[in-house]
Amino acid sequence: MRRFLPLVVILALALPAAAWGLRALPGDGTLVVDNGRGSVVIRARGGILGRFDSGRLIVDDPVEGDGTGPVVFGASRVRDLGNGRTIYTGDNIRFRMIGGLYRVQVNAIGIDISAVGRGTVTLDATGFTDFPGRFSLDGDPFQPLPGHPTTYTLGQAQTTNQPPGK
Repeated sequence: MRRFLPLVVILALALPAAAWGLRALPGDGTLVVDNGRGSVVIRARGGILGRFDSGRLIVDDPVEGDGTGPVVFGASRVRDLGNGRTIYTGDNIRFRMIGGLYRVQVNAIGIDISAVGRGTVTLDATGFTDFPGRFSLDGDPFQPLPGHPTTYTLGQAQTTNQPPGK
């Protein structure tokens, strides 16, 4: 019991701090993909959490040290291509990238992703017209993944309060 209590105290302090770090900032957009099939490409600055049943994950992390870096579990094969680019393949892969600029491409079935930040998202369920999965942007109602490559904006561009020309 004495060992358990300090662990509970540490978790009680760490969980709110972690939740604060994942919250959306003004202008950030959100993406949720639920049981998707096909391809999801996210080019954004922010946070990405995901998993898939079977397939391939390609991660480009162009700025070393600007976030947590990619954290990937469950890959049966990992191939480092250099320059911050890595390919992960296998079944039941889980991944996260928090607080940086990333390009993440998932080609898989059973895709579940949550992302928050600013950038672009390309969704494509070509060939999976019967059960493509679904997605939601910025809290809007879920809709089926598109049957052809379709790009959406994630978040809004930052604005300044300065008059034009300054």
